[in-house]
This record gives sequence, C-alpha cells and structure tokens, in this order.
Amino acid sequence: MPIGFPVQSSLLERLRLPALVVGVFLIGANSFVLGPILGDVARTLEAEPVAVTRAISAFGAAAAFSAFFLSGLIDRYPMRAVLAAAAALIAAGFAGSAASPVWQALAFFQGLAGLATGVLLPAVYSQAVRSAPRGEGARSFGIVLSGWSLSLIVGVPLSAMLSDVLDWRIAYGALAALALLTSLVFALTGDSERPQAGGKVFSRREAISVPGVASLLVAGLLFMTVFYGTYALLGLRIRETLGIGAAAASLAVMAYGFGFGVGGAMARHVDRVGPARLFPFLLAGSGLLYLLLYPATEAYWTSLAVTFLLGIFNHFGLNLTVLLLAERKPAARGTLIGLNTTATYIAVFFGPLLMSTVYAGIGFGAVSLCGGALLAVCVGLMWRLRRA
Repeated sequence: MPIGFPVQSSLLERLRLPALVVGVFLIGANSFVLGPILGDVARTLEAEPVAVTRAISAFGAAAAFSAFFLSGLIDRYPMRAVLAAAAALIAAGFAGSAASPVWQALAFFQGLAGLATGVLLPAVYSQAVRSAPRGEGARSFGIVLSGWSLSLIVGVPLSAMLSDVLDWRIAYGALAALALLTSLVFALTGDSERPQAGGKVFSRREAISVPGVASLLVAGLLFMTVFYGTYALLGLRIRETLGIGAAAASLAVMAYGFGFGVGGAMARHVDRVGPARLFPFLLAGSGLLYLLLYPATEAYWTSLAVTFLLGIFNHFGLNLTVLLLAERKPAARGTLIGLNTTATYIAVFFGPLLMSTVYAGIGFGAVSLCGGALLAVCVGLMWRLRRA
C-alpha cells in the first residue's frame, strides 16, 4: 500500500486536467447542440420550433442567475465537492432533457442544467487557474478552454449525426453519461481543502471594489456581447450574400472552432510577455477583425479565413479576461469568475438582441462597425491595466 499509493495519487492528478477540459466540453456542447437539431426536437415533442427555443432561454437565464448568486460557493467549500456536485446536477439536467415528453419539461431540465452551469463553469476555470504552475497560467488555462473547441468541432456535429441516424435523445443521454463520469473524476481529483479555510470570504460588492475588477468585467461583457451578437448573424449574412446552403455555412462555425483551438496552442507565448501587457493589443486585433468581417464575407474563402482568425483572438479574449480577474484577488477568485460568467450569459441574451436590431435597421456593415467600436472601448479599459 505505501508503495502503490503515490502511483495511484499521481494517476489521479493526471486525470484532473482532462476532466476540466471535459467539463467545459459538456457546457459548450449543451450550449450549441439544440440549434442544429431544433426541428427534430420540435417534431418529437409535437411543438413549434419557437416554443422549443424557450429551452435555450431557460438555460441561459438559469446560468446567469446561478453564476451571480451561487458561484460564491466556490470560495466557501472544497473544490472537489463543488465540481462533483455541479457535474452531477448537470448530468441530471441532461438525463431529464433526454426523457422530456413535452417542451415544458425540456425547458425545466435545461434550466436545471443552467443552474449547474452557473457554478460548474466558474469552478472549472477557478480550479484551472489555481492548479496552474507559476508563470504558466495562460498556457494551462488555454488547455482547459480547448473544451469549447471540442464542443464546436466534435460535440455539435456528432450530436447532429446521432439525431439524424438514431434519435436526438441519444445525444443528451450520451452527455448525461459523460457528465456523471466526470463528476466521479472530480470527486477523486479536485482540491479537498476549503479555499478560504480560516480566512475572509469576500462578498460580491467587495470583490467588485477591487481595483481593476470593474473594468475587466465591463470589458468582458462588451467583448462577449460583440461575439454572441455577431455569431448569431454570421451564418445568415454568409448564406444571403453567397447563396449557399446551411452545410456550407456551418463550416464557418468549424473554422472558428479550429481557430479557438489554435489560440489555445499559442497561449504559452502570452505568459512570456505578460497577460496584462499583451491584452489591449490582442483586443485591438480582435476589433480590427470585426471591422473586416463585412468585406471578408463577400467571398466564401475569406469568410472562413476571418472566422478562423476570430477564433484565435476570441480565445485570448476569454482566456485573459478570466486569468486577469483571478489574479486581481485570489481569495475571491470563485466570486470574480462567477461574476464574469454572469456577464457572459447576459451577453448571450443582449448581444443577439442588439446586433439583430442593428442588422434589421442598417445592415451587416453596421454590425461589423459596431463590433469594432465596442472592442475599441475594451482596448481603452484595458490599456491602463497593462502594467499591472
């Protein structure tokens, strides 16, 4: 036993990082999977597609609520317990979604998955930052963020294929099984000590008052508002401009996913320069890409190229926002990342609403210009933090 225990412990430690990646994958797959299979779900539940979309709204609203009010648990309880419980709850949400007989039940169980997401996502991010070797935060966190790429490149197409060949319920059942397995791994590999044992637990108001936090949260909100608002219209823009089908337009989503993954592979270079110093320049590059979206989407291959590059820059935008927030006040890391998650899901709601209004009134060129302008505001907010 004394000889075998360290080996077993080492093996479990090696499972921690893959489990964190899978945690992000589960959330990403659930966030994006319902769109492509919306018609199949509506037919099975004998409902209109518009009614089924309320399940997406329930997920987003519950995630924002949970991230705001419950993410403080991350700073109060052992990470092992928080990660395992949240993953088990999201597994229940997926299983219930698979078994839903009517759209109202699907909306309820997606709301349950949203409640779990609001805690699980900041907990995964917090554990990733906390366990990263010193000076390798961006690199380690970039590996965890690759779960988003996997959900776009593998999870969504695979779920759509299962829906076509077998049944959409199989996709949710598979996600439930994977989430349950991930919960078990979290229970074995997560940090077992309380983050603030014997120390002060910071309230949301105290966390926001930390210098630089408000600017980071506003920048994160604007950044994600631009992304989700533009993402919602990009496929429509490409199809209307180029006269192509849904399958060809979906390659732009995959190109974005590949770019996001490449950004993760490049993240180690950020640690060498310094995240705060590099962030405003990366935001400026992202803003330039949004300005180029309008002319780039006049042709198919330039559309794929610019969405690929957006994936790279958006990886850095998400990575550095979370990393810099976590570094502002490590004692309030869970609360801070939870607030950023709340901002993200507010952007999920507000971004498409804002950009679709701009699109309907003026056109996609105005959407592209609006995205560039909001990113310019982000550059200004982050410029004064570059030496932090």
